[in-house]
Amino acid sequence: MNTPLSGAAAVLGALLLTLALVASGSLPQRTRSLRLPNDTYPLFYQLHISSDIHKGTLLFSGNATIDVAIRRSTNEIVLHAKNLSDIQVTVHQLTDGAEELVDDLTHTLHPKESFLVIHPRENYQAFEAGQRYRLEILYTAIMGSRPMGLYYMDYPSANDGENNRTVYIAATQSEPTCGRLIFPCYDEPGFKSNFSIKITHGSSHSAISNMPVREILSHGDLKTTSFHTTPPISTYLVAFVISDFESISETYRGVTQSVYSSPTSQEKGQNALKNAVRTIAAFEDYFGINYPLPKLDHVALKKNHGAAMENWGLITYKDVNLFQNGTTSSMHPMWDKITQNHEIAHQWFGNLVSPEWWTYTWMNEGFATYFSYVITDLLYPEMKFMDIFMVAEADSAYTYNSFFEVRPMSSYVESEKDIMGVFDLISYKRAACVIKMFHHAFRQKLFVRGISRFLEKYRYSTANELKLFDALQSEILEDEYFAHQPWAARIREIMLSWTHSEGMPIVTVTRNYENNTISFSQQSVHFKEELWWIPLNFATAKSPTFEDTQANIFMPPQTHFSVALEDLNIQLGGKDWLIVNKQQTGFFQVHYDTDNLMAIARQLQANHSVIHPANRAAFFRDLKPLIEHNEIEQVQVVFEMLKYMEFEEDILTWTQVADSIECLTRNLFGTSSQKLFSEFVRRLVRPIFKRVYGEESMNTHLDPSKGILEMACQADLPECLEYARHLAKEFFINKINLPPETEYFAAFDTTLCLGMRYLSDQDFHRIIDMMKEADRESVFFEDVVYSLRCTQSHRHLLIYLETLVGDRSRLLNLTDPEAMMYLFAFKSNPASRPVIWQYIDRNYRLLCQVANFVDNFNQIAEFVPRHQRPQFVRLRQAIHSHMELEGLETRHKLIDSDSPLVGKKVRVSEAFQDKFEQQIHDWLLAEVPQMTSRSDALLAASLSAANGSSRPQGILKDATRVVRSALRIIDMYR
Repeated sequence: MNTPLSGAAAVLGALLLTLALVASGSLPQRTRSLRLPNDTYPLFYQLHISSDIHKGTLLFSGNATIDVAIRRSTNEIVLHAKNLSDIQVTVHQLTDGAEELVDDLTHTLHPKESFLVIHPRENYQAFEAGQRYRLEILYTAIMGSRPMGLYYMDYPSANDGENNRTVYIAATQSEPTCGRLIFPCYDEPGFKSNFSIKITHGSSHSAISNMPVREILSHGDLKTTSFHTTPPISTYLVAFVISDFESISETYRGVTQSVYSSPTSQEKGQNALKNAVRTIAAFEDYFGINYPLPKLDHVALKKNHGAAMENWGLITYKDVNLFQNGTTSSMHPMWDKITQNHEIAHQWFGNLVSPEWWTYTWMNEGFATYFSYVITDLLYPEMKFMDIFMVAEADSAYTYNSFFEVRPMSSYVESEKDIMGVFDLISYKRAACVIKMFHHAFRQKLFVRGISRFLEKYRYSTANELKLFDALQSEILEDEYFAHQPWAARIREIMLSWTHSEGMPIVTVTRNYENNTISFSQQSVHFKEELWWIPLNFATAKSPTFEDTQANIFMPPQTHFSVALEDLNIQLGGKDWLIVNKQQTGFFQVHYDTDNLMAIARQLQANHSVIHPANRAAFFRDLKPLIEHNEIEQVQVVFEMLKYMEFEEDILTWTQVADSIECLTRNLFGTSSQKLFSEFVRRLVRPIFKRVYGEESMNTHLDPSKGILEMACQADLPECLEYARHLAKEFFINKINLPPETEYFAAFDTTLCLGMRYLSDQDFHRIIDMMKEADRESVFFEDVVYSLRCTQSHRHLLIYLETLVGDRSRLLNLTDPEAMMYLFAFKSNPASRPVIWQYIDRNYRLLCQVANFVDNFNQIAEFVPRHQRPQFVRLRQAIHSHMELEGLETRHKLIDSDSPLVGKKVRVSEAFQDKFEQQIHDWLLAEVPQMTSRSDALLAASLSAANGSSRPQGILKDATRVVRSALRIIDMYR
């Protein structure tokens, strides 16, 4: 039996235990910061990796020899190391060219912080300021399958004589915090150093890294490839690939570029190589700074972290993002060019100058995002890449700022998870929009000179945002025009108002027609107390100079600001229009007073080409939130703005208009204006639909997200209904795939959905039969289920619903939670909501048995309109009583009849109808011809050709009669 130790013995025991833990490298850990201390600094890395990946062996060994300088006296050297094993550390002090072994040191691992700490066995200040040491760290690690650290991939052999043989290759992904998985290092972007890299690998493979090969030595069935020393780089850019890949190369202006790929894909790299050569030269010319390395490799991999990674001198790509060859693909045509040029842009933004810390991730990603479009647009002007920027980047930034709580562009992070989190829409898309704004506001050539000054000053080093702003400041103060502006010496203040704010400004422009002044007000879309320095420029009816996009004035960070027209050198008559934010270069919304909007509408109707297409698109982007939140002053002005659209051929403008029309369509559903509005939309959209989707058109790629197609079909444009119906029938019945451009975003699903709006009875039942026979686990089954729910025929909806989840269905059992998912997914189709309620009313005794029924019932209750509230209350009470009687228990409580959530999702539409429906109806009656129009005749003929499919019922109160009729028909099919 153990007895308590005496005091002296206890102290001695504790001391012996501490010494034992120190010797084992398991010293209890003190609480540490997740950041490396700045006491030491890496001067030079010699990294030697040995791998038998050619044999499929995932274990690799490494030797990281690091020369370290001591900045401040300390008792430890701290590096990063994660998931590294068998670590052996040898330390030599470097003195006058000699090396002296330091033998009283050990090391401790801190897994939580991923730290490897080298420290003396006894606690004392072992490392004095000014000293230098060489750390030799031997270790082993295992490659993973995920693209983190050093990871592996397998490929089928390209050698016909070795059928079924698998070839293994290895590649690295170090950004942002995965260098520590490959070798012990100072794994923070602020620690830049030179690297001398060696790779030992199988003789059947080759190795490439950041720099060109210096030497290859053979030894048996292995080779050791040594590379030239890198310039100072951050660890997140260290890269190498071990593979049997083949390459094609081209040298231009002293830079050799190569495209590496598996032997079976080699011929696909020609377009990528040609683009890379042109792009490097274009960046050099644009910024006046040569690409600093002698080579740049582009490697196509089957797995990559994201679309691509910008490692200096060795860019890795997911192969589909490099080898689209300019054809229509899963994204936009030529998306491969944008992806590749984004990574090439990083060779300057992030690689040549790196961020001090991940707080400034936007300085990498924002500049690479924006200038990849600028340069690609210069190289391929016919593709209108700056229009693509507005759709692919800016729209997301605007939407994200409107509906989400967001962080500032410059946000401090510390943990690995949080660091990964800053690679988001803010760093890429919002930052790109802010950079674009100042590229134009400060005049494009001046801004580029300022950026070039910044890159030259901090090349091979690191920087923060203030160093960037100061470079712009210096350039502006040297400019003859800008140097005299009142804001010229406040660039830091101006830029910080954007990089440290969370929201996006709304600028309201109000003209005072009596005293010839303009008042500006600003507020955040999030209604937070944030204010900005906002660059403003102006185009007017008398001076429609949309090409000059530099700032005329800066609105200071105050809620209201007024200025006289004469101070702006602007001449405006009472009926003249004024447009702020030319070409939508500024990252903010603009709201105008009604009189000015009407003046703009008159110009659009008289000659819309006078106004720049980007501004025409911006009108509708900025009007959309006002329409959605019922904040428009006079709704007629929206329709006057829309009126000219039948003459609009700009796809970017149509992309923005589509959102506004979708919102109006949703708000007018079931009203007396619905039919008139559909006729109005048909008149607007018919010309552009024929241009994009007409029989002789080859331009369907102009509508990649299918916004025009969706708008036209939802307005029941006969040509669109026939087009979509044909594609859907070809896909479902004749098993012919849709055109490849429909793969863009959700366009595939959208096209099939639109094709199901009005099916003939014959086609509908054929597809129902195919759904019954399809494998429930197949993609085809999902396609049918998704698409059929879009039908506007109540009769077809009920048959479909009974077939899918009815109590006699062979497809899904009512006790299956999946059945509820399909049932309540109908709510996205407004025409189906009364059908769902009727189905629930008829079947709730069975539906209540499903575990997630109550949760789904509560969700659809949010779509109950006012006039159906009494029926809802009755049905809800019936369900409640039945569940109590049967003793049914659920995870969620049945929603209360008077809950504010009931009808929540339709309340905005109802408020819109209360406020505007009569005004809209009167406007449409005056504008839209009655049923004698050619469009109505075409529509009637189209629907008649559908052989029995029903027209939308429109008014929800008629749903009960239709459903009862449909139920009798269903009984006939049983």
